[in-house]
Amino acid sequence: MVDIHEQKTFDLDTETKDLVLADNVKHPLVKKINETLGGLLQKDQNEPFTTYHTMGKLKAKRIHVARHEDLEDETKRNKIFNKITALKGELCVLIDTFEGPDYLSIVQDLSERILTDNYSFDLFKSKVDKEDKNFHYYGETNIYHHVFKGYVFGEMINKCRDLVNTPYNHLNAEELANYAKLLERYDNITVTIYNKKQIESMNMGAYLGVNKGSSDEPRLILIQYQGKDDFDDPVALVGKGVMYDTGGYSLKTPTGMPGMKGDMAGGAAVISAIEAIAKLKLPVNVMSIVAATDNRIGDGAIVPDDILKAANGKTIEIISTDAEGRLTLADAVWFAQQQGARKIIDVATLTGSMVRALGKEYTGAFTNDKEFLNELMEASKKTNEPLWEMPINKGYHKLLESKVADMKNTGGPLAGASVAAAFIENFIDDGIKWIHLDIAGTSSSKDHTATGVMVKTFTELFDNN
Repeated sequence: MVDIHEQKTFDLDTETKDLVLADNVKHPLVKKINETLGGLLQKDQNEPFTTYHTMGKLKAKRIHVARHEDLEDETKRNKIFNKITALKGELCVLIDTFEGPDYLSIVQDLSERILTDNYSFDLFKSKVDKEDKNFHYYGETNIYHHVFKGYVFGEMINKCRDLVNTPYNHLNAEELANYAKLLERYDNITVTIYNKKQIESMNMGAYLGVNKGSSDEPRLILIQYQGKDDFDDPVALVGKGVMYDTGGYSLKTPTGMPGMKGDMAGGAAVISAIEAIAKLKLPVNVMSIVAATDNRIGDGAIVPDDILKAANGKTIEIISTDAEGRLTLADAVWFAQQQGARKIIDVATLTGSMVRALGKEYTGAFTNDKEFLNELMEASKKTNEPLWEMPINKGYHKLLESKVADMKNTGGPLAGASVAAAFIENFIDDGIKWIHLDIAGTSSSKDHTATGVMVKTFTELFDNN
């Protein structure tokens, strides 16, 4: 287990934990340590991070020292963070010694990295050999809230990763709903779960169509966080919640199917983000919505040529049952608007064409409101989760025209990501500000391990402090 704690007091003469500090000899505590160790910290060092044995001159047996000037260089700072996060045992981080131009972001990022760098998914291993690590943060300046924010980011990213990495036979739609319901332990969070009959009563034919081949019922998840006195003008985060995607009768290939437990990464992101917002007690109103189901082959499953009717009354000709995420999102964004959202961000592992276009470096972003997207992009720059704006216009909508229904669910082999975004836009009412994020590439690493992408960016968007 790896954890971070706030240490209220510190006495160099009695502290036995290993010390982590920067060689900022202008700092009084570093100056005292340096004098006690005979000027050791002022000797020329070739590495940005060095471990010293104190040889009995301090109660702490070792000190781990970052070169202060290297903390301002991003590449060298990453090397320093890699060294720190790999340390074992009980450690005391002297955060004041890291002072510099990027002091607050350095402290926050280190706190986050301690948790995310030490992440491993061991839930289903019969034997796990891991050593406990405890990082105790001490500082005389009042910046522990930055440490705490980094801790919240790291914890929620790891929780998101756990959800995405959990296989379908241990996490279906009902189990995800049960997980979400536990968020009511936080102040100002209300969770409402809708079962299949309730979803049917809302005429969500697009969402229910995806579920028709499954033996497991769907669950529509609504999480509301009220950080203001009145729950007015909430922003909706809508996450794709396809718990496993076989492609349905438009079956995926044997090489394309492994990793499809991660097709609910958008849903995991919005659930984890609203938990982060609650932990930070941000003064905002936010809702997270997930239309959870799996997409399997079975009795009653939809087939190409079927026509579904969405909750807003529009009819959809099914061309590919593997274009199922947009069907769930169509009814989910409609539902968000029924709940009073005037701003909506949907996030989904939606298209392979997005991966081919941007790889794993950028999340594709589509919008009907540039100002809203600029706000999100500013947040993404702070969190280092880069977005790249992609085009959406009438031409892409035209590719969705159907001869037998209001629209098709795919538009052919070209511009798949833009066409998918255009499909969702059909369910956004006039006057609603909307962003669609395609995280098909960024939600996982090359080995299908979850990244927890967008948890930080969503949280940062609402943190004006």
